[in-house]
Amino acid sequence: MKAIIIDQPGGPESLKIQEKPDLQPAPGMLTIDVAYAGVGYFEVLLSRGEFNAAYPMPLTPGLEVSGYVRAIGEGVEGFYVGQPVASMTLHDLGGFASVANVRPDLTVPLDQLEADLDLVTAAASIVNLTTAYLAIQEVHRIRTGDSVLVHAAVGGLGSFLGQMAKRLGAGKVLGTVGSHEKIKLAASLGYDELFLRTDFVEQTLRATGQQGVDAVFDPVGGSMRKQSLKVLRPLGQLVVVGNASGEEDVMHSFNQIWFSNHQFAGFTLGGYSDSNPVEAGKAAREVLNMLAKKEIHAEIQGVYPLEKAAEALALLENKNTVGKLVLKI
Repeated sequence: MKAIIIDQPGGPESLKIQEKPDLQPAPGMLTIDVAYAGVGYFEVLLSRGEFNAAYPMPLTPGLEVSGYVRAIGEGVEGFYVGQPVASMTLHDLGGFASVANVRPDLTVPLDQLEADLDLVTAAASIVNLTTAYLAIQEVHRIRTGDSVLVHAAVGGLGSFLGQMAKRLGAGKVLGTVGSHEKIKLAASLGYDELFLRTDFVEQTLRATGQQGVDAVFDPVGGSMRKQSLKVLRPLGQLVVVGNASGEEDVMHSFNQIWFSNHQFAGFTLGGYSDSNPVEAGKAAREVLNMLAKKEIHAEIQGVYPLEKAAEALALLENKNTVGKLVLKI
């Protein structure tokens, strides 16, 4: 089998492709022939060595894959060899390879969805779309008519957050972006309005009649965290879903949270699925059904061969992407 290996920190340039012995299914696991793997900013951070404590090197990156069941481990039921599937490899990684071991609870049989869904779209969507659904539905507990602001609104996660918020009943959905070119994508991604992150406080208050929003979803971090508090309504919630900026953590006074009537929450699909794998798997099936029925669409910028994984990560590192990138294995 072929696999991307990162054996030392160094950013996208540290990725190498190697031949390795084929994987065999462990008890309770599935082995799949990987057709496609989603590429996200998490892999950029992995390549820099920012998660060495949790994912020591050498490692094979990759959080989401699609392909066909190759072999079935002891004790696994409900799958058959050759079945088309999509899976979240959140805990064991290994998606950037021609063969991967995956957890059945986090694997969705694509032939059991309510409509057809191709392997490219499934691989590009399963992690971010599931994250968007759970963050909005289970963490924020959205109410019909809620107003929402999403940072990095046309990125891999943001491109789903806007659509999912609308799908789940949000009223006004706003987003921040880094360039004027990206503003043109507002309507196609569920946003009522997109504006530059440099003046998002003023623009958000203008768009909401100075009332602010019920929720801010922030995958960026850094200064965006504190600035976001200025646009929250009383009882509004800041939902932290990432730290793509790589900046140091932002500290905040609990007394200030108390006095301002604001709420803070955090969500990471990796941690949630570790303790709630069945619920995470059900959510993944739910959102892939939405995607298959075209209630939501995936914005895919490009599909790259496995050998060009470093090139794909470099695009993400330089913030030159819209939606998702995918590797063809």
